[in-house]
Amino acid sequence: MSVSEDKQKQTKLLLIGETGNGKSSVGNFILKKNVFEVSGSPNSQTREVDVQSGEGDRKDLIVIDTPSLQESKEFNEKFLNDIVDIVQEEGINGIVIILNYNTNRISNNIKIMIQIMSKIFPSHDFLKHICIVWNKCYYYISDRQLTNQKEIKRNEFLPELMTRTEIFTGAEETIDIPMYYVDSQPDKRYDNRRSEEEIERLIEWGRGITPINIDTSNQEKTPVIEEKEETESMGNNDKQIITQVKRKRRKIRIGFNGEIKYGDWKLIKVMSNEKQSSNPLKTVAVIGAIIITGTIAIGTAIYLFW
Repeated sequence: MSVSEDKQKQTKLLLIGETGNGKSSVGNFILKKNVFEVSGSPNSQTREVDVQSGEGDRKDLIVIDTPSLQESKEFNEKFLNDIVDIVQEEGINGIVIILNYNTNRISNNIKIMIQIMSKIFPSHDFLKHICIVWNKCYYYISDRQLTNQKEIKRNEFLPELMTRTEIFTGAEETIDIPMYYVDSQPDKRYDNRRSEEEIERLIEWGRGITPINIDTSNQEKTPVIEEKEETESMGNNDKQIITQVKRKRRKIRIGFNGEIKYGDWKLIKVMSNEKQSSNPLKTVAVIGAIIITGTIAIGTAIYLFW
């Protein structure tokens, strides 16, 4: 067998997910060896894109572990463009979204990451190359409880994810996104065959998919819009605490060659309000102050357009 024929049979899986969901431990579980660094800390241990391969009956598997999105645009640009460079070489089979089984919420970072991925890859078959791993589905969860949760996640969570994804891919057909339920760091004293069988199903799915590569067409891609709110205390007037909420926005542009470029945060809205102090007689120090030209009436908002 030639080297090129062997490479054609490789199955590459790209892991994305929020800090604390266990991307690295899932990667180790897929490859059946501890090659990705794992930490019990809530802070992300993965700081750069890491590519590892399997052995034995999983020697065809290549897993790409990635950091979580951060506030720093320089950090995000570097690791996202590293992903592009790696994928451009030979493509990937599947994008594996790692989520926490114990929550049904889609974090803003996950939404942004999916939007970016949907623009990096060809939109017409992007959805066919994604799956979800619900990690931290602990071995002691009963089959009955798991069945109920599967219904909730498929009927409530998945439609929300699909709706958000369809907005950016333009996909109209209904695609059944595979979901797998895994405990990637089980207590070795107990039976974890359920998770092992789920991972085997995931691998079978990845092996059966034709690789997808970066979209290098000349079609212009609309930027991804990321928003956030920052709340600052402006002090108090003995009876009420005055706060100011700033809504900011930045654009993430994807070039024709897949290059990702972050813009700077822009202020688009300022809101101020007063909240009844729980202890009106207690003096509260001013934590921060911002000077804005003009007068902001309490309870109103100022919009900035850009």
